[in-house]
Amino acid sequence: MDKTRLVNLASDLLIKVAHSDLEINLEIRNYDGGELGITLIHLDDRYKSNCKILNIYHWLDNEDIMARFEHMKDVIAGERLIENE
Repeated sequence: MDKTRLVNLASDLLIKVAHSDLEINLEIRNYDGGELGITLIHLDDRYKSNCKILNIYHWLDNEDIMARFEHMKDVIAGERLIENE
């Protein structure tokens, strides 16, 4: 996926996190090779380790990116937990 499009998705998630009542951390990271990633960290007592992480990387295929993006939106909205990938 184009990095600009991925940044737009991250911006949308950031707005949703700002309006969420849940304990969530959203990170956008540039890696050494120029790769771009989005990491959602959800802290919740329902997880065995009290938190779970979901990642999106720009090199994933568009279908996988959009599925993870929708999953992240649902987590931020409190509609689901992060499942094992």
